[in-house]
Amino acid sequence: MTAPGDNPTTCPHCGASTPRGDRCAHCGAALASPARKPLASETPGADYGIFLLATPVLAAVALLAVALATHSIGGLILVLVLMVLVCAAFAASEIFQSPAAWESGSPLQIMFSWLALVALVWPAGFPAYLRTRRRWHLGNWLIGALVVEALLIAGVVLAAIIIGTGYAKPSAAQLAAQHRQNPALLVADPRWMPDAGDVPLVKSSYLDNCKQRTVAEEVNAFLASPRWEAGADKDGRDFVNISGVVTYQGRPAPAVFQFLIDKDRRGFKYHAFTINSVAQSIYVAAWTLTQMCAAANRAPLLLETLPPKKP
Repeated sequence: MTAPGDNPTTCPHCGASTPRGDRCAHCGAALASPARKPLASETPGADYGIFLLATPVLAAVALLAVALATHSIGGLILVLVLMVLVCAAFAASEIFQSPAAWESGSPLQIMFSWLALVALVWPAGFPAYLRTRRRWHLGNWLIGALVVEALLIAGVVLAAIIIGTGYAKPSAAQLAAQHRQNPALLVADPRWMPDAGDVPLVKSSYLDNCKQRTVAEEVNAFLASPRWEAGADKDGRDFVNISGVVTYQGRPAPAVFQFLIDKDRRGFKYHAFTINSVAQSIYVAAWTLTQMCAAANRAPLLLETLPPKKP
C-alpha cells in the first residue's frame, strides 16, 4: 500500500510532479500558499500598486503646472525628486508589510535594496520593481509602469519646452501693467524736505468712503502701534506714510498706507498699500479701508458701554 503522504502532487509554481510536503522537490517553492497573516505589528500586507502608478501621473501634471506658473527649472527638479522619493517609499513599505517577504527571514536587506534602486535609478528601477513584486504575491504591473513612465517623460519634455520657449510667460508690457496696478511705496529722498503740514492735513481729512470719521480716527481704531511719517521722493512729490500692524492670514503683520499730497496742498490721494513689504492691489487696499471705517464707527459704541464715572 502507498501511504497518503507518498501521493505526488503538482507544484503550482513550476508545474512538475513532486511528493507531497511543504516545498517542491524541483524548484523549492512552497506547495501551499501561506495565508496572508498580519505581521508582528498586526498590520496586514498592503498593495500600493495603484499609488505607485498614480504618483508619476500626478507628477506629470505637477510638472506642467509648475512650468506654466513659475517657468523654473528648479521647480521641475523638486517635483521629480519628490516623485522618486514617494515611489521608493511605497515600494519599501509594501515589501515590509508583505507576509510573503518574511517567509525566509527578515526582508530588510531586500527592502533597502529596492528602496535604493527605485530612488537612485528610477527609470529602470520603477518598472523592474513593479514586475518583480509578484514574488511577494503582489500584482505584476510592468505594462502599467511603462505606460505611466512614458507619460512622465512626455510631461518632462513638454514642461522643458514651455520653459525654454517662455510660453504663457508674462510679457514686459504685462509686467509693467501689473506693477502699475500694484505700485510700490515711494522712497524718501533726503535732499527734499516735506512740508510740515502734510501729516496734519491727512490726519484731519476724510476719505470718500468714510465721510463721518477722520483718517486719524480710522487709523487709531484699526492699526496697532500707528506711526505717521512725511517724506518727498527724488521728483519732489510729497507723501505721507501711515504704518502699523494689522492681522493678516491670522497673524500680525506690518502694513503701510501711502498717500500723495496734491501740489496745491489742499488734498491728497491714495498711492500704495503694502503688507509684509509686499505691494497689494487696489482691491485689497479698498477692502482694508472699508474695514478701517467700520472699526472707527464701532469705536464710539464700545466707549458708551463703559460705566459712567461717579461724581
